[in-house]
Amino acid sequence: MKYIIDSLKYIKNNIIILLPSLAVAIVAFGMLVDYPSVERVVSSFADGRVTSEFYAWFAMLMPFNANGWVNVILSIVAYVALVLDVAFIHTMVDKHVRFGSRSFRSVLSGYTINCIYGLICMAVVIVALLILFLIEAAIMATFALASAYVFVAGGVICVLMTLFFLFVAAHFYLWLPCAEVTGFRWGESLNYSYAKARQVRWKNFAALTLPVVAALAITILCGVFLGEAGAIVAGGISFGCAYLVIVVASYLSYADTEGIEREDLRKY
Repeated sequence: MKYIIDSLKYIKNNIIILLPSLAVAIVAFGMLVDYPSVERVVSSFADGRVTSEFYAWFAMLMPFNANGWVNVILSIVAYVALVLDVAFIHTMVDKHVRFGSRSFRSVLSGYTINCIYGLICMAVVIVALLILFLIEAAIMATFALASAYVFVAGGVICVLMTLFFLFVAAHFYLWLPCAEVTGFRWGESLNYSYAKARQVRWKNFAALTLPVVAALAITILCGVFLGEAGAIVAGGISFGCAYLVIVVASYLSYADTEGIEREDLRKY
């Protein structure tokens, strides 16, 4: 919880400059919410059984809105926006934490290279998620072929797999801020950040898991009670906020493990 609390404090104290980034994240995640795919799986439930169609499960799980070509294009636009957004957030937090500067000039000084780092990191995350969700879709489609309610066991397995994925991701959580700050090559920064992240892996795991779980719970509840419009709005807002917390927390975690003196906390 340490890095989540620190991130929430940082966001509260710097909400004005972070507000545009939060708005971009909210709109981007709103475009990624694929409510019809979720509804197709949920509506198939009858007598303790759900659909065994592999694509129905994969469409619901995949980190894209594949419900038509327009939504596919919007999903690509959303990820491009998120790459630009994470570059701005990390550059701003980096300059603020290390040098106490929040000027846009200082942010723009490292923005281009951070976009490149952010693009690589985002591509790795998307590929990893696609592989994970392909496996989970296959598991759910297979378990759905069994007798009534057996698919619940498949769901439990998928939840455990996702938690394990986040635990593994916690070991590489500092990769992006490490590469940005040190200027190491990607292989060098990967090894160095992994060694640092192992010291705080459970804190990093909490910083990744709790915002995602909270956003998912809020989106599901709003989808159940408010329908598609509610799910899209709630999903955009909740996942946008979770994204901001996770990105800020990754830098604060790195600053903590490196012993960087936080200039943003100084009172002049």
